[in-house]
Amino acid sequence: MAAGLVDRLQVTIFPVISGQTGDAPIFAGAADFDLELIESRTLDGRTQELLYLPTRHH
Repeated sequence: MAAGLVDRLQVTIFPVISGQTGDAPIFAGAADFDLELIESRTLDGRTQELLYLPTRHH
């Protein structure tokens, strides 16, 4: 993203809480970005798919 090579960011949210796994941040050390929501949909009544346009935060 810092190189400007990512034009869309898709986030899929599964409605599960897992307190036993996932201790490393996904974007650790990454620059700050603003995300503009450009599309959203519900896939199965529970799972959300969100599509964002990332822009470098100034």
